[in-house]
Amino acid sequence: MQEYSKKDALDQTVDEIISELPLIERVSLANMKKEDVDTLQHVFDLYIRSKLDPEDEGYANIMNELWQKLQKTHKLRLIK
Repeated sequence: MQEYSKKDALDQTVDEIISELPLIERVSLANMKKEDVDTLQHVFDLYIRSKLDPEDEGYANIMNELWQKLQKTHKLRLIK
């Protein structure tokens, strides 16, 4: 049986979330400023802590990971 690292689990979770997000939300998140993503992460942390074991930190960087992946694939760019 293959063991997965926390990074693998985080990547899989992020990929699943991305696949479920509507396009408009993926683009909106990709085009957010870093400070706004940090605020979302804080709110997300509070919500998750109320639902999961506070010792489990596997969720600790989900918003930032989502944002970084979406920056590469869904960020609006100028075309000349």
